[in-house]
Amino acid sequence: MTTSSEARDYFAGLNKKVSLIGLDLDALFESEGCASYVKTIYVGYDIGGEMVAALYGHADHVELALALDEDHPADGLIDASHLTWRTLPVAAVVKSSANVKKVRGLIEEACARVRDGAHGVNRDNDFFIKSRRDRKGR
Repeated sequence: MTTSSEARDYFAGLNKKVSLIGLDLDALFESEGCASYVKTIYVGYDIGGEMVAALYGHADHVELALALDEDHPADGLIDASHLTWRTLPVAAVVKSSANVKKVRGLIEEACARVRDGAHGVNRDNDFFIKSRRDRKGR
């Protein structure tokens, strides 16, 4: 597999540092057999039509929502409820090539969970309504 032309175009629209991080992450997903697609503000990755991850480029980092447990113990994961993915509850903030190496195991784990049918997170609408209210301080 190679990076899709849509993904290449997405990464080309980012600054050089973030583009290189995105390309490195994309290569990891490709090595796991993920298909990629672009939806305006993110690159999605799936296996057999099931979401594994969503990659969002920012000014100085990549936010990578992943199909992992909501309470995954890995350092550096943040709650990803602001992204409203039902099956992607946590995200890694990737700021450098060194961070790409650190998230490789998380990517492999997310892919294995989806590939093996072991990923059971599927948040409902009420979860996101409550999460939005909590973020606004209500």
